[in-house]
Amino acid sequence: MKNKDIYKSALSLISQDPSKDNNEDLAERAPYFLAAFCNEVKELDDRMRRILNIPEADDFDGVFLSLDKEFPLLDRFASVAAKYLAAMLMIDEDSELSDKLYALYCDGISLIQKEIPSAIEKIIDKYL
Repeated sequence: MKNKDIYKSALSLISQDPSKDNNEDLAERAPYFLAAFCNEVKELDDRMRRILNIPEADDFDGVFLSLDKEFPLLDRFASVAAKYLAAMLMIDEDSELSDKLYALYCDGISLIQKEIPSAIEKIIDKYL
């Protein structure tokens, strides 16, 4: 899945036509917000990959993700990435809509976290 697909989904969530060329400002900001999203959920993606025995994700630029490149996380994160991206793109124009989309993003991340079974890990006993 390409980052552009997530961007188009985000545009649909904010009632913008992805086929029109009047979204230059949104397209310019989207790669930065996608990178922020991926940084935010990378640890969750890593845990899910370990559980599913999937190799680790390739390293990605933590500041800018080109819309023409592949989405670096599991496809499971694409729909929540679209909600996050839509919320961030609308934050200055319509804060109420942005808040609603951000809440949907948070709900989506919570659902993904619930899908991951807990793991027993050794506790390190450290004293300073």
